[in-house]
Amino acid sequence: VVELSTTQNINNQYDLPLTFFGAPIAVWALEGVSLQDWKVGLLEGAIPQIPLTTLNSVISVCCLAHSLYPEKRNITRKTTKTTTDGVISRREVSMSVGLMNIIFCPFGSMPNCHGAGGLAAQHRLGARHGASVVFLGVAKVLLAVFFGKSALTLLDALPMAVLGVMLSIAGMELTSTGFTLLVKQVKEDADASFFSLDSLEITKEEEEQRKKQHNQLFVETLRKKTVVAVITAAVIVALGKTHYGAVSGWIAHMIYGDGFVDFRNWIGKKRRKREKEEEGKDIGSQKDLVV
Repeated sequence: VVELSTTQNINNQYDLPLTFFGAPIAVWALEGVSLQDWKVGLLEGAIPQIPLTTLNSVISVCCLAHSLYPEKRNITRKTTKTTTDGVISRREVSMSVGLMNIIFCPFGSMPNCHGAGGLAAQHRLGARHGASVVFLGVAKVLLAVFFGKSALTLLDALPMAVLGVMLSIAGMELTSTGFTLLVKQVKEDADASFFSLDSLEITKEEEEQRKKQHNQLFVETLRKKTVVAVITAAVIVALGKTHYGAVSGWIAHMIYGDGFVDFRNWIGKKRRKREKEEEGKDIGSQKDLVV
């Protein structure tokens, strides 16, 4: 408001004066869209967006919510192969993103998604309850309906310094949370690699040796995973392409990290799960024959 009321509007920087209404609430955006437009949108828009949406709008959002709101975890839910005790599941977030775009984009809406950056900024600045999201939604609806034609002018007048501070706060929140989760995961992996010392009859020297080995494993694993994370972030920042960063991080994890070990363990887990399911089916068939 201060910016627009004091500007001299040199070179028509802002579209003044502001006007109420003046823009349609919804338009049919698919009119005149050709096959070539679909091709360009698929190859240059949709496919490159998949890694960004998957990582930032689904996986990161669920992990961040799980970390920021542990008291909201659904610990009473019985976990299965498709459910967890998380605050929200990746399937639910994916469905939400997909439905938003399928329903609203044909009527002129910009592509929408959830974002870890927005969640981090809202949490850091104090918006930690459902009422804050309701207030944000109502404010956006009012802005679109009453200032539809001048909405971009209002947004352009928002000082870049304010946006910079907000982005910095969101970045710091994401960085600290991400590193905390990284250390936590590495510690859990290191602890899982050793038996509980309390359940073993060992000497004090052996106990000290095992603790030393545990610490060495923790430091080595943390160093590898940190390098992979830094490579991923550096490529994304340098090139501005999330999918390039994802591919670079995957390659670094496979070569420098424990990628091949994780892949072999994943294959073995899938094989054991399939064998267990087949064994269960065989037992069920035998019961049916007996009956």
